[in-house]
Amino acid sequence: MKKTILVAFLLTLTISCNQAVEKQSPNTSDEYATNLKTAQTFFELFLTEDLEGQKPLICPGVTHYPPFYGAEPGKYDAFIAAGKGWMDAFDEITYNAEVWLPGTDSLGNSNGSVRTYGVWTAKNPMNGNVITTNAYHSFEFNAKGQIHEMRDYFDASGAMAAAMKEAE
Repeated sequence: MKKTILVAFLLTLTISCNQAVEKQSPNTSDEYATNLKTAQTFFELFLTEDLEGQKPLICPGVTHYPPFYGAEPGKYDAFIAAGKGWMDAFDEITYNAEVWLPGTDSLGNSNGSVRTYGVWTAKNPMNGNVITTNAYHSFEFNAKGQIHEMRDYFDASGAMAAAMKEAE
């Protein structure tokens, strides 16, 4: 009898630990793949300084969180101006993406957003200084597949200071 109760207890314990795992819907991975292509295209156009090519990828109601210390979030015009500012200030801009990853919502579920970690390099044409900075970027998309939120995380203030540094 004791063996029967022990076996029943162990069987119940084993079964209760094997709960079904919710699988990600294939639709979400399709959405991520589409949004990933948009984010990568956005960066490719940035590297070739094709601001006009970037514009259709950006939602008119975009919110951009710039990387500068104390900077406030900006809307469409500020986002475009920020990109143009980097393009005007630097030559030979490159981005080496170390990884592109799917983003998640607050519960950890994939939501079609895109994240990337990588390294930016650029050259100040006025003095030849080359900057290199590690960066993290996140992209959120609207139903049309346009970027409606972008957050940039890197030492932009330090990068600008290094670019402007006088030769010693």
